[in-house]
Amino acid sequence: MSKRFALAALCGVALPVGAQPAAPAAPAAPRVVTLENGFQVIVAENHSVPLSTAKVVVRTGAMTQEPEDQGVPHLFEHMLFKGYRGAGGRPFVAETSELQAGYNGTTSEELVTYYLTLPSAGTGRGIGLLADLVRDPRFEPDDLRTERFVVLGEMQRDDSDPQDVLRRSIARELWGDAWPRKNTIGEATALLGAAPKRLSEIYQLWYVPNNAALVVTGDVSADAVVESARKAFGGWKARPDPFATHAVPEPPPLATSAAVVLEGDVGVVTVRLEWQGPSVRDDAAGTYDADVLSDVLNDPESAFMQRLVDSGQFQSARVGYETLVHRGPISFVGTTTVERLPAALTVLAGELAIMRGEDYFDPRALATAAKRRRVAQSFEREEGVTLAHSLAYAWAVTGLPYHATYVDSLATRRPADLTRFVSRYVVDKPFVIGVLTPPNTRAQVASMVAQFMEFVAPEERKTP
Repeated sequence: MSKRFALAALCGVALPVGAQPAAPAAPAAPRVVTLENGFQVIVAENHSVPLSTAKVVVRTGAMTQEPEDQGVPHLFEHMLFKGYRGAGGRPFVAETSELQAGYNGTTSEELVTYYLTLPSAGTGRGIGLLADLVRDPRFEPDDLRTERFVVLGEMQRDDSDPQDVLRRSIARELWGDAWPRKNTIGEATALLGAAPKRLSEIYQLWYVPNNAALVVTGDVSADAVVESARKAFGGWKARPDPFATHAVPEPPPLATSAAVVLEGDVGVVTVRLEWQGPSVRDDAAGTYDADVLSDVLNDPESAFMQRLVDSGQFQSARVGYETLVHRGPISFVGTTTVERLPAALTVLAGELAIMRGEDYFDPRALATAAKRRRVAQSFEREEGVTLAHSLAYAWAVTGLPYHATYVDSLATRRPADLTRFVSRYVVDKPFVIGVLTPPNTRAQVASMVAQFMEFVAPEERKTP
């Protein structure tokens, strides 16, 4: 029951006999305007709450970094906030406090973002603040010294997290020579060697208006947002398309399966398998299949969950996929115990063996997944921050038309599509298995993993 109708029921609101509550109007499609310099403005109005989110997104990130610059896009995120100087030298936090705004930045493989969430009355000023932030950065040596060690501190925290160490160890094997363009957090050597001149060079290349966009969601007027954006970003001079001269190479295909076994201060065993998945640019249909596959398998009522989790072999299990231009990973993550690991791996191997059978996927399960996606989309449209993040990701990675038709496209998938997908990307395809196990169990677990590899990947492989 929606919150709106639940409230009506609690308050005892009566409807005339035979009357039905009116369905809420579907939010209008986002308005998209391209300024003369190539900068795009994307506005999604929703007047239910007097808040807005304004987000600048730049099509860069780990994918654009050279091996010697690993982590610099992430460092940029810190440096822009740190180096900001407003009127009278005011820092960014003082400006946002005056606007009663929360702010943050994100760095991922294929985009970097800077955003504010604030009372909608201050949206125009917030847009101007973001423009000042990204258009006129300061790369001062003192700021760099400070922020470099902040990022190194984040890296050390990641290194102290056994799960994060497992994920990165698998990724290095999965992407091979392309790992530097997947390594968002970076490498200490590259961060220590970053200098203001190099930061300026990278900024001049990638931070150009024709490689950036502004996403605004919430209680705003699209006309007013476009006008504010034109004033704030219209004078930003366009430069050549950075991808025309610095094309991002495609990751090499994984040639052989590999295994990684790590010990950590953990109480359970984590089993993680990853395959190289599709590229949204080259196989958009495959990305829909991957998401539907995840929805179907992750359903607690699915046969997959019944055989893996309800049977007691795994304590938990989940399948996922990350949509990217330069190939995203398909993943399986499960937890179990050392004692149950042999049976858990055996059940998992059996599941992979039968997954491309004609009757494995039930049409009813796909229909249920499609309904749940529509519900999730409705909630996303009502949550301004979530929608801003989704639109920014779509603009940078999938394209806005993909986002607009996403749920409808997922609803068109059929069991035969999933069967073809797992045959192309999962079953009998090279993968990387990583296992994180409690102290003093590595040798025992490595032997179990080697047997799993012998059964699932009998081709040439790297063993733990």
